[in-house]
Amino acid sequence: MACFFCISPSRKRHIAKLMLSSLFPGTKSLSGVSNHSGLKIYNTDTDDAFEKIFQNNAGYFCSEYSKDTGKEIGVRKSTQNVESLTFGNEMFDVVISEDMFEHVRDYKKGFQEIFRVLKPGGYHIFTVPFIFDRPTLIRVDTDGPSDIEILPPEYHGEKNGRKILAYRTFGLDLLDFLKNIGFETVVDFSKFGDQKNGIFDSYAFLSKKRL
Repeated sequence: MACFFCISPSRKRHIAKLMLSSLFPGTKSLSGVSNHSGLKIYNTDTDDAFEKIFQNNAGYFCSEYSKDTGKEIGVRKSTQNVESLTFGNEMFDVVISEDMFEHVRDYKKGFQEIFRVLKPGGYHIFTVPFIFDRPTLIRVDTDGPSDIEILPPEYHGEKNGRKILAYRTFGLDLLDFLKNIGFETVVDFSKFGDQKNGIFDSYAFLSKKRL
């Protein structure tokens, strides 16, 4: 379901929908708020539709994954590891991540880091593969210093063609974890009416940092 014009998939449009409904209810398009002064956004992806929309907003930051975290690679663009972000505390109104956390070795550190860099009342809007009727399916044991495969390895593709190992498929226990660290989380499922915006058979998570 990639858009012909911006190449954004259905999940990216779902995240845009939640950004609008949570921050700018009644606004029909992010282009109408792209230069909103004071709005600070961190996107864990680069060279996508969000960057095209917000590239002239001084509060928009984005990153590519690297263990060499904090290296500047463009205007408000850097290398980051979500387990150890280099941003200051309570810096952002919104953090966006798409189908990323299943690839984060220590996902708990990652979510805690996002909680840290969000302002009180800020939102983490994200997508992850999710099982809605059972606990997280652990594919790789990461408790020790080395990865130990529990299930046959599952790899997901990236836009540069590189295959990335999936450590897990999240389940209901993730919602308890997010609650315990201070998030209020709801899951938004696409509806029939969303099809006019190119959102099909999709779900996205909206986690608000409690005040």
